[in-house]
Formats: sequence, structure tokens, C-alpha cells
Amino acid sequence: MQRIPLNLAKPGMALAKPILRDNGLVLVAENTELSESLLERLARMEIETITVQGNPVDLGDGGEGVHAQRLGRLEHLFRRHGQDPWMQKVRGHLQQYFQLKVAAAGPDQASPDAAASPGGQA
Repeated sequence: MQRIPLNLAKPGMALAKPILRDNGLVLVAENTELSESLLERLARMEIETITVQGNPVDLGDGGEGVHAQRLGRLEHLFRRHGQDPWMQKVRGHLQQYFQLKVAAAGPDQASPDAAASPGGQA
């Protein structure tokens, strides 16, 4: 499942979630296959993003690359807090979160050695 801008949607893609109005009314049901005319109607209704099945669009390093970069940057961001147990706990939670995001974005990039070590380096 991938949330993409409407202008990147192509005919033939299928919705992973329904498109709703602000009041909760379903405009387009889940599993609907997108057509050119439906995409044009959604654009006229000023729908900005949709959630489609799978990961059909490469968002230009907006997927696993960003999360892997953030995961790698944790060491730098927490370098001055090596002795603070609370900050190390926060760092650990962020590390787990980004590891999950990397794994969800691409199973081939989910190797444990891509993550920073949990011991905390200064």
C-alpha cells in the first residue's frame, strides 16, 4: 500500500483505501481500478493524494532511502546524550521505528546491519 499524489496515479492502479469526502461519505470504494476519466474527476474535486495497492510509484528516494538516512543519522543527532538514559530510550524507540519503515519500504533493504548499533556511540 502506498500513498501517492494524485498526479502520479495511472490508469490501472487499484485503490487500497476508499476515497472519502470530509464528511465521511465514500466517493470511490476500496479496490476500485483507476481509469483516466476517474482520475480527471478526482482532480476536478481537488483530491490531492490517494492510497493505492502495492508500491507502484518510485517517489525518488522518498521510500526506504529517507528512512535509512534518518536511521543512519540517529548516531549524530544523539551524540551528546550518551550518558542520558532517557535520551537513549528515545533514540532506541526512533531506531526501532525507522528499522520498521526501512523493512516495510523494501524487504531487500531490511538487513539488520543497515541499522545503527543499539549501544550508542558518541
